[in-house]
Amino acid sequence: MIRLTRPLAASALAWLSILLPLAVIAAPAAPLEPTLGRKGRLLLEETFTANQVPAGWNKNTGALAIVDGALRATELAREQHLGAFRKALPLQDCVIQLDLKFDGATAFHLGFDPAPRELKKTGHLFSVVVTPTTWSLMEHVNKSDPKSKNVVHAKATAPFPRGQWVTLLLEVKGSDVLVHAAGMEPLRASAADFKVKKPGLVFRVGGKDGEGILIDNVKVWSLE
Repeated sequence: MIRLTRPLAASALAWLSILLPLAVIAAPAAPLEPTLGRKGRLLLEETFTANQVPAGWNKNTGALAIVDGALRATELAREQHLGAFRKALPLQDCVIQLDLKFDGATAFHLGFDPAPRELKKTGHLFSVVVTPTTWSLMEHVNKSDPKSKNVVHAKATAPFPRGQWVTLLLEVKGSDVLVHAAGMEPLRASAADFKVKKPGLVFRVGGKDGEGILIDNVKVWSLE
């Protein structure tokens, strides 16, 4: 058995106190994986490496631009509507993963509309709604029913610090929805309408003019 003298022992402990935190910092976070099923075929992968917004990423309101290799979306106050854009991609059971960074915006939505003739409903289906301090799963109002209201199925306080990238993973299987972020307890929701076919991804962003959201590394798989 090797015994260290007191000076050597103190020196070793000092080095450990420096190296152990560095090892924790350097350890990569475990990748997010779905729990409602397993990833099937990769349906979409977009890294926004070109200088222009890729074809098929269609702006409805607000502004879209490529900034530093990511897609930046903003609301425009004069339109009096959240900035909204879509990516057409027929889906049903699926997994969506993306990197997200608040660049001044106050809210970000990732969700779906129901495909035509799937429901007797006007408007969005559901979204995960993220702010710098909270996230939630919301079933949207039926705009054709004056008595209908938004339903928040799950909500929690969560840190999404401005200027820092966070990875989200949203999975849909039948009537069940689960959304994950590293180091956070997932949010879960269930509703009968969630199982319908979906024509693509719906993104929305809220904030003052010039306040944006950055998204990158978007991947979509079928969920089996």
